[in-house]
Amino acid sequence: MNAKEKETEEGISKLPDDVLINILSRLTIKEAAKTSVLSSRWRYLWTFFTGSLDFDDIVDMREYVLMSLDSTTEYTYSKAYLIRRQRVLGCIDKVLGSLEARAVEELKICLPINPRCDVNNWVNFAIRKRVQRLELDFRGPRRRDEYTFNFPSHFDIRSSFGSLTSLRLTMVNLSKEALENLLRHCPFLGLLSLSWIFCLTSIVVSGPSLKLKHLQLKGLRRLKDLEIDAASLVSFEYSGQDLNNLSFKHVPSLVRMSVGGCYCESFVNNVRQFPSLILGQLRTLKLELGIATVPEDAVYGIPKLPNLKHLELAFFIFEDRFLACAAFLKSCPLLHKLTLKLLFLIIAINVHIL
Repeated sequence: MNAKEKETEEGISKLPDDVLINILSRLTIKEAAKTSVLSSRWRYLWTFFTGSLDFDDIVDMREYVLMSLDSTTEYTYSKAYLIRRQRVLGCIDKVLGSLEARAVEELKICLPINPRCDVNNWVNFAIRKRVQRLELDFRGPRRRDEYTFNFPSHFDIRSSFGSLTSLRLTMVNLSKEALENLLRHCPFLGLLSLSWIFCLTSIVVSGPSLKLKHLQLKGLRRLKDLEIDAASLVSFEYSGQDLNNLSFKHVPSLVRMSVGGCYCESFVNNVRQFPSLILGQLRTLKLELGIATVPEDAVYGIPKLPNLKHLELAFFIFEDRFLACAAFLKSCPLLHKLTLKLLFLIIAINVHIL
């Protein structure tokens, strides 16, 4: 270390603890923890970290499993995968148990879990530390690796999640009762994202003090009925199975909507029955048509979208898809931006050479 670097280090070390903690909280938790070796004064400063606790290891886990597709290396890489996961899980518990800060901005845990994981402790940590943004994503790289956690509904949510502004849950069992409690007792919740949750058959998003602005629902396979009564809702995204009933009670602020999965075909085929008031206030509409079949009579029956400024269509390249595209264009007199995402089918062909 040269004289200039030493002078800089000494200058930083002279700063008050609260200033140093503020600086550390702008780093990743891994970077902040590394500063513990600088000196005795720095040893425990990182434990007052208040920033984003991001434990996102899904990509790395998938890489381990992709390598195990070769049957000759299945045992070796599966073992490496399990060792890596256990190491990350141990790191999470150690970090959460070490933090002394009264509040933490974000807790994000994205990795497959097993029955031995103390997820209740993670949720309790989020409650104690008044986390503003909470994300739990427990998808496994292989279906057999997936274990779902039952999100508790017995917490005193009124006093526990009062600071929560964003909640993202993936591969978590969330009961209707727990969801209703969250919506009722999280006064600052602005974003709710639920993905691959299979126990919900009906959802009612409503509440007198609800401030929800963004609602994202994906892969809720058993969902059949959805009712939304949210005056502050700005954007709504749904990708999944067809619904028996989608009801918008009061959504005067809704201007962005995205539809995908099996429901997208139903939406396009029955768009004339969709509330004209909702269609009239949309500024952005995204449709993930995929391989959905769009009958010709449905294409020519698309109602006017008088205020739509941005239209995005994602579809596989077939002739009738461009017909649907043209029909939507005719229905959007004020369109400013058109985004086309062209998808391609990859077909494997076995060729035998004699």
